[in-house]
Parts: sequence; C-alpha cells; structure tokens
Amino acid sequence: MLASAVWAATLMGTGALKDEESAKNGGRAHFAGYRFHHDMCETAKIASFTDKYEMAEFDQSEDPDGWSTRQKGLDSSLCSRTLHEPDNDSDFPPAVYVTTTVTWHKRSDPSGEFASQLRSYEDQEDKTSTYTIEPVEGLGDEAYEVIEKRGRTVGSMILAVRAGWMTYEMRFSWMGGGPDEHFEPPSRKKLHDMMLSDTRATLAALKKPDSEDAPQRDPRA
Repeated sequence: MLASAVWAATLMGTGALKDEESAKNGGRAHFAGYRFHHDMCETAKIASFTDKYEMAEFDQSEDPDGWSTRQKGLDSSLCSRTLHEPDNDSDFPPAVYVTTTVTWHKRSDPSGEFASQLRSYEDQEDKTSTYTIEPVEGLGDEAYEVIEKRGRTVGSMILAVRAGWMTYEMRFSWMGGGPDEHFEPPSRKKLHDMMLSDTRATLAALKKPDSEDAPQRDPRA
C-alpha cells in the first residue's frame, strides 16, 4: 500500500494522472458542465459589488459593455462594468471596474499553461506595484487569486478558475479619485469574500442553459 501511495504521488507530481485523464477523454474538450452564454452582462453576477457601489449610468443602458464570439478554436464571452462610490459629490470620484471573462477552449487543453500565465504577473512588479499569486480551494480543477498592491492598498485583484477546458476570470480594478480625495478600495480580505461569492454565483449560472433571447454581440462591430 505504501508503494502504491508513493507511485500515485509520483504520477500526480509529474502530471501523468492529468495526461491519463485527458487520454480517457479522447483528447476532446470538456467543460465540466459549464455552458456557453452569449450575454455575460446578463449571466455574470456582481451583487457583492452593487451592494457597495452604484452602477455607472452608461452601464445601466440596454447596451452594456460586453461581447461574445464563437470560433473553431474557442468560444468566449465577456462583460465589463463600471461602478462608483454611492452618494458622493466629488468632482473626481474613484471608479471601480469589474470584468468577467469566460473562455471555452475547444482545440487545446489550457491546464498546462493556466497557472504559468497567472504567475507571469510576478514579473510585472515595478516601483509602484507588487503582485502576489495564491491558490484558492474549492473552485473547479484549480483556481488562483492575483493580488496587485499599490503601497498598502489593493489596486486590482483577479480570481481565475479552470474547470476542464473552461477558464473563468473575474477582475477588479480600482482607480482612485482626485489628488485631494481620500477614498480607499476594499481590503484584500473583503475583496476576496466579494469575488468568491460572485464567482460561485456566476459559475452556478453557467451550468444553466443560455438565454434564448440573449443578443449575440459581434466583437468586430
């Protein structure tokens, strides 16, 4: 039994178990039950953010900032929202951007590159920003948070999930107000809780069929 445990650990460490699972699937794309959705502005949940911030007026229109595409190699759907601090009379209020992107990889398994793509942020550090990449348990096959710190505050955060050949990313970006303003973004812990809650809600929505009347957005338009 000990030898079997050691052998299993060796296979897992070398990625052989993933290769075997891929072989069982015939090398075909599998999306862990997550379905293509044309309109991520309808599907992506951001209740944790709208509880704290107000949606920008132009994002409440019938044509929000989103698009989707279906190609031979992959399908992708995205929605970006702009929010502001509620009930403030500042001339330069801070802006909060929340973008949700989902990609269904149909020709290549993203598992070999997923973590590496996120860890590449560590090489983008400069005098104003530092990056930390941490695993997140309980989401898909693997999930990570990328936290950008600007001094002592969080400038942006990404929560990325891979489930089979589907990849999901929720990105929060904070742009401060004017030079005399004293707004602060949420704490790292608060952001983690907000993004985790909205990600779970969005992933649950992606298990359901796409809306039949959701408009197809042409990214070339």
